[in-house]
Amino acid sequence: MFGIYDARTANNNTPAHALPGSHKITNLYREWFIRQNLPWNNTDFSGRSDYGPFLAKGIVAGGLFSGADDMKSLDERNYYDKMLGQGLGGIAGAIHDPCYHRACDSIQNINVFAFEKMVQAAAYVLEYLARQDDLQKWLYPEGRSLGVKNQQSQRKYNSINEYFGLPYS
Repeated sequence: MFGIYDARTANNNTPAHALPGSHKITNLYREWFIRQNLPWNNTDFSGRSDYGPFLAKGIVAGGLFSGADDMKSLDERNYYDKMLGQGLGGIAGAIHDPCYHRACDSIQNINVFAFEKMVQAAAYVLEYLARQDDLQKWLYPEGRSLGVKNQQSQRKYNSINEYFGLPYS
């Protein structure tokens, strides 16, 4: 599946200043899939994945999702068949990624077409963000609240050892 994390479903305790930029990223991905005439699905943005800690700290997030262990519905299969061509929508009732978090989860077991489209979508969004004259303002139009913890993390470090609190050798 071509899943787009939907910022409208962000966890209720997500800091408000992270939401406008997250919505913008969601919309950029949707825009790309629509322009490419490809199917896409909104997917839950509850914080249960790698982006979760960033969003919880008020850092704008967004991204793509390929289905993991969710089941493909008949409606989803029909939608993908309509957009991609008959028989290309997958199998209704099957797990999106039967190898998710299993030993068979490897580069040899990917859908090359889906992989390429996801990479292209990510590249589009990254390039769009890179072209912003003031990315911080674009992502955080109301400003970004930096708590004491975030301000401390802006400290300059002399070495990787100091950053991680490791002894010097």
